[in-house]
Amino acid sequence: MLGKYFECEADKNKKYFRVIQTVKEYKDGRRFPIDKIVVSDNKINLETMDINKIGGFCISTYEYIFRWLIRGDTLCEVIIPEDSKVYKTTSKNGMYVSEKIILTNPRRIDDNLAMELYLNSTLPENSYFKAMTACAIMGYINTALQVCNDKVNEKNIDDVMKEVKDFTINPEKEEFFTDNSAKKTFEILYNRLIQIKNN
Repeated sequence: MLGKYFECEADKNKKYFRVIQTVKEYKDGRRFPIDKIVVSDNKINLETMDINKIGGFCISTYEYIFRWLIRGDTLCEVIIPEDSKVYKTTSKNGMYVSEKIILTNPRRIDDNLAMELYLNSTLPENSYFKAMTACAIMGYINTALQVCNDKVNEKNIDDVMKEVKDFTINPEKEEFFTDNSAKKTFEILYNRLIQIKNN
C-alpha cells in the first residue's frame, strides 16, 4: 500500500530527466557516472510520514524539469533499469522516485536550454516564481527575466516576493550565493521585482 506522499507506480518506459551537478561536487563528493546503473543509498520508504525521508533518486519529466534547475548544471535523460520501479509522488512539481537509475545524454545547461525548458513547462504558478529565482542564481538571467515578464504582475507581486525570500533566505535552505556572479544576476531579477512592486 502506498503512503500519503505517493500517487502510484509509474511507467518505467516514460521519458524522465534529472539535473545533476558536474562543476561543484555534491557535499559527499559524489559524482554521478553516465551510462551506468546508480543505486541510491536510501531505499524508497513508501510508508514514510516525512517527505524528506522518501528515499531513492528524485527525477522528473520534461514538462516539469524546469522546476529543478537549481540542482545542478547538467541535464540528463534517465533510464529506469529493468529490475527497478519508479513511483509518482503527490508533488505538484512532477516528482518521481526510483532506487536505481541510469543517467544518459548529458547536456550542459545554459540560458538557451533553460529558456527551452521554461517554454515547454507546465508548473503550478508559485513553482514558476521559485524556478525564476533559481534561473537568476544559476546565471540564466534572460530566462529569469522572461518568466518575470510572463508571470509576475502588480496583483501577485507580494506572493512572488514571499516565494523569492523563502527560497533564498530561509536558513534551512542550501547556500546558493557562493560566488559574486550568482549575487549579481539575482540582484538584476530582484531589482526588476522591486520595480513592479513600486509601480
